[in-house]
Amino acid sequence: MTRLIEVLPGTVGREMPSRTFRLKHQLAGHSLFKLERLAKLAASLPAESTEFNGPVAPGQDPKLTPSNGLSAEETVRRIEECQSWMVIKNVEQDPEYKALLDACLDQVADQTGGVMGGARRRQAFIFVTSPNNVTPFHMDPEYNFLLQIRGSKRMSLFDHKDRRFVSEEDLEMYPGKHRNLPYRESFEAKATQQHLEPGDSIFVPLFDPHWVQNGPEVSVSFSITWHTDTSENLVKLSYVNAGLRKLGFPQRPAGTSKALDAIKVAAYDVARPLYDVVKKFVGDRRKAVALFFGRTAVAN
Repeated sequence: MTRLIEVLPGTVGREMPSRTFRLKHQLAGHSLFKLERLAKLAASLPAESTEFNGPVAPGQDPKLTPSNGLSAEETVRRIEECQSWMVIKNVEQDPEYKALLDACLDQVADQTGGVMGGARRRQAFIFVTSPNNVTPFHMDPEYNFLLQIRGSKRMSLFDHKDRRFVSEEDLEMYPGKHRNLPYRESFEAKATQQHLEPGDSIFVPLFDPHWVQNGPEVSVSFSITWHTDTSENLVKLSYVNAGLRKLGFPQRPAGTSKALDAIKVAAYDVARPLYDVVKKFVGDRRKAVALFFGRTAVAN
């Protein structure tokens, strides 16, 4: 089988790295990433599987995000001139993209001796970006390989444990919270900057905040994500800590107490099905969040 993605020698040891590292891939020019195919994909998926907007800034206020006035399909077809950023979410809903996602992650797992921890809850996202546009400062709650397919971009990446860039509270998640994070230009002096051309790929660690500056051409990127026991537990802790903080109980970071963390994870496993039942009963996510965490939790 052709190697679609390649881990460079010496980049991965016995554990999944906590810092970014580079990979190479062979997907530049692949037919699944031609704009015509992506326009058809965007049109075929449910509306909630696409997100797109007009020009934004690294520290974009999500409440002020501009619309581009187009449909998802039109955004792809006019991406060169419409000054937009777009993500097509969960493209594994399409069998062709699911097969490609699985092939890439399986090949990385084979090359790294299983340090990826089984690569569960696999998801894939495709970013289609106009020339010189920006992806705002944010973090993602999963492990991620970002593969640059077309065009170029620069990613400014930061350590999520460094409180100069992001607070513990900002990293915590709850249903409905927007992914954008507060940003200041002074951050750039301490950023790990990665320049990506077609054929390049990088590992983006769990929770590490980043923003992206697109190059002078249309960009297409393929993001393949997965979870392990460790990442799933850290995400659960994030939700529990956010809920307790909303109720007025300040929380210590994950890892401070393994025993307390285990109790919180167990509490999440009990509470999450109850939340899903409440959400189904009240018929509205915001009301369900308010019942669980208090009304301040739905401010975003």
